[in-house]
Amino acid sequence: MKQLTLFLIALASFSGAALPAQDISGIWVGKLVPGRNIGSLYGSRILLTISKAENGGWKAVLSNTGQALENGDLPVTSITFENRSLKFAIAALHGQYEGDLKPDGAIAGHWTQGDGWRQFDLRRTLVTVHVTGEQLEQTLSAARVKPDKKVAEQLSGLELTERMSAARLARCVADLPGPLAKQAFTVLIDKSAFLDLPAGEIPSLQKPEVEAQQQMISLTVDYVHKTIHQLPNLFATRNTVSFEEDLWMDRPLHSTGKFSAIVLYRDGDEKINPARSRSSEERGHPNLFQSGAPGLTTSGEFGPILGTAIIDADQGDLVWSHWEEGAAGPEAVFRYAVTAKNSHYKVDQELSGYRGEIAIDPATGAILRLVLRSDPQPGDPLLRADILVEYGPVELGGKTYICPVRGVALSRVYIQEWLNDVVFDQYHLYRAESRILPGYNANP
Repeated sequence: MKQLTLFLIALASFSGAALPAQDISGIWVGKLVPGRNIGSLYGSRILLTISKAENGGWKAVLSNTGQALENGDLPVTSITFENRSLKFAIAALHGQYEGDLKPDGAIAGHWTQGDGWRQFDLRRTLVTVHVTGEQLEQTLSAARVKPDKKVAEQLSGLELTERMSAARLARCVADLPGPLAKQAFTVLIDKSAFLDLPAGEIPSLQKPEVEAQQQMISLTVDYVHKTIHQLPNLFATRNTVSFEEDLWMDRPLHSTGKFSAIVLYRDGDEKINPARSRSSEERGHPNLFQSGAPGLTTSGEFGPILGTAIIDADQGDLVWSHWEEGAAGPEAVFRYAVTAKNSHYKVDQELSGYRGEIAIDPATGAILRLVLRSDPQPGDPLLRADILVEYGPVELGGKTYICPVRGVALSRVYIQEWLNDVVFDQYHLYRAESRILPGYNANP
């Protein structure tokens, strides 16, 4: 008889917060207690991940931490939650579960498989409370007098349902009491960076005519192929703060190290100083995506990544989306989707389909925001590999250039998630007399 031997798709990131009674999304943990035909699974820690399905119902995956994988990543076949009663089945295992949500937030129930019956109670482990940008701003305003650690703990239990505008973001930053809260806030903002702005913050500007859209795209193509290559020789520091979530250990996203590297852009070619050291946090983590920091990081921000995106997007249903209010005026946002067949976007050395958006200056075609979100194939252990790069004005030698200023890389593989927050600073012109000190530093 097949036993429950599954792996987890993780979708939440906080422990200890309470959700409304009818919201069962999150990660639940339990152990099977003795019963008839209990098999070797008794005592194993089992995780159940529940999330909202596209049709408004529920979807779920079970994971057994006590045995090696036999059945791979098997989803729950059917699941319902009505009148505080949870029922789900896994057809491949010929098993069913039925339990009731209790006032204390636990689910008491049993698992039936073949002629075996076992008590199987579940308790939520990692929970996220979803909030809007407005609600977050109100929360921070009310918490202004609270200790730094308390505010950080409160922020760690939240997840934004929308991207925050620059104006609201600045107001929230002003209310942060200290470094711990700022770090928790950074995680919160980075994870929401791939979401849409709230509808109320989209400028009510008229959609441009098709000819105007084509002109913007033409300017952007020209910008990527010509203007980017006219950047002066320069170097900058890329600072990365890395975070990791480990669901086996019930640990939400937490800092695992700080990393810095010198990025040299010379004669149209981008290079990263290869010399490096490794922090204690980095040792013990697999280097999955060619990065000094754990998880997924970006490269080619000074041109190659833009060329890849614009070439692929032009072949992948690049369409008008909306206007956004930028620091220097309205930005035009286009969206696209690229199949793996037409993709030049490599994740872990494999070409991946992806989708995303490009925000551009409609007058110059300069790319101001670039989003790439991978579309993993079914059964791919890599569940997520998303990149965001923001560009802004940088003064060099008395002239202003559009250069990368911020990046976010978010990746998930099974029960681990990595988030890398990237800031580009200390820009300098690279001249013959310039001297770049060697070293890729990882600071614990």
